[in-house]
Amino acid sequence: MGSATSRLSGTGLKHCTLWKADRSPACRAVMMALDSMNLSITEVDINMDKGEHRTQEMINLNPLQTLPVFKDRELVICDSHAICTYLAGRYCDSGRLLPQDPGGRSIVDQHLHYNSSIIYPRFKAAAYPIIYESCNFVMPQQIADIDGTYSDLECMLYKRTWFGGSWATLSDIVFASTVSTLNVMVPIDKEKYPRLSSWLYRISDELYFVTANRKGLCEFSRRIDCSSVFDDTEFKCPRSSLARRGQQLKESNLEETR
Repeated sequence: MGSATSRLSGTGLKHCTLWKADRSPACRAVMMALDSMNLSITEVDINMDKGEHRTQEMINLNPLQTLPVFKDRELVICDSHAICTYLAGRYCDSGRLLPQDPGGRSIVDQHLHYNSSIIYPRFKAAAYPIIYESCNFVMPQQIADIDGTYSDLECMLYKRTWFGGSWATLSDIVFASTVSTLNVMVPIDKEKYPRLSSWLYRISDELYFVTANRKGLCEFSRRIDCSSVFDDTEFKCPRSSLARRGQQLKESNLEETR
């Protein structure tokens, strides 16, 4: 499986906690960022179907009642893009995920803003009626908007292997969580968008995609197809990011041997 066979390791940050729901692409972006940096923190699964993100404890942390929520000692951050850049700036010294030069950093920032202002709202407009309002299909306008997103991303990849340049950055991680989710609802046309399709295939083979994105993506797909709620028996919280990575890689390897 290419890089997915890499040896697992992790730097433990016991003073950090992430409250998350795997079906959320925003949460999966943070989890992929953690795994790409080999960081291990305490992760707590929140059952959104039972309204656990609206408990008083969670409201005290995040009045907006959204996920993910990240806490590093007394610092609380409630936006996935801000969490990813904080983790990369605070705990990753290589400068590969988040370039240290102003030019490279501005490109990543530009992509994160595009994701938060354009792609994610289009995801919500298409997915929320199905998840929360018993709608059985993606509306034509949402299909057109998502296709427009694919067109934009295809153009961004012109003469590029990765969105950030020669290697994967936070741009690719954040886009991967959202675009792979959109692809469940509106499959990417490989003939129309060959660069985007190739990029998604390539990043889906990265270890952090396998350990942090696949499970939640399958959960989202089941929810879209069957309107099934999350099974509480799958909850194992709190647990470390390293434990999650090991479990997901083990399950992925078992699936490949069947």
